[in-house]
Amino acid sequence: MNNSKIDTIEIQSKVLGKAMAMKVYVPADFTEGLPTLYFMHGRNGDENIIHALDIQAVADKMIADGRMHPILIVCPRMEDALGLGAFKDYFFNEVMPIVEKQYKTSVRRIGGVSAGGFIALNYAFRHPYLFERVGGHMPAIEDVLDDDDLHYFGTSEQWKANNPLFLVQKCTLPSTMEIYLDAGSEDEGGFYRGCAQLAERLAARGAQVQNHLNEGHHTIDYIKAHLEEYLMFYAK
Repeated sequence: MNNSKIDTIEIQSKVLGKAMAMKVYVPADFTEGLPTLYFMHGRNGDENIIHALDIQAVADKMIADGRMHPILIVCPRMEDALGLGAFKDYFFNEVMPIVEKQYKTSVRRIGGVSAGGFIALNYAFRHPYLFERVGGHMPAIEDVLDDDDLHYFGTSEQWKANNPLFLVQKCTLPSTMEIYLDAGSEDEGGFYRGCAQLAERLAARGAQVQNHLNEGHHTIDYIKAHLEEYLMFYAK
């Protein structure tokens, strides 16, 4: 029996013009055709979120207990860019093709924490037929543009054009897509309010959405406390 592992894949990104990397959780007794979860880190993180959350140990135990099916979990380095601009091309034209060629994967899921949750929801609503399950965990979504965030977008129009709260009002929503949202009731960014608004707009469009308001702050400890719930959603 083969053990699970964490692969490190170095990318010489032509899009970004620099070296990048990703970490990939490969379950024990890997077979081709597994679903893939692309899991995005927050603003101050990188691909090592896979270690910070101890994803390997948690996933191994859940698979052994029969609580989740084996999946690949890919944590790409996305830097502090909210997945915008060239980072969008980097993800879709470099990260995904490398993973899918190397591991010969099947369906895709996407999720993320904080700014990574913004990225996941943005990408899923812009490309709704690429991802069948989508998660935003304490996702950085707001209905008012914070001046400190303007540099990510350049203009308020670009902020609105990329904000999941507004994207969801006009994007295609396949009936098969499932969406999971959650945040802590004491989240310092107040992102539970964005989750509630997004869930309401998704429900109004008949989408399969669940929104969880849990106790907790905007911290990695909050994510750790709910990681098993996330993995059950992505790999049920």
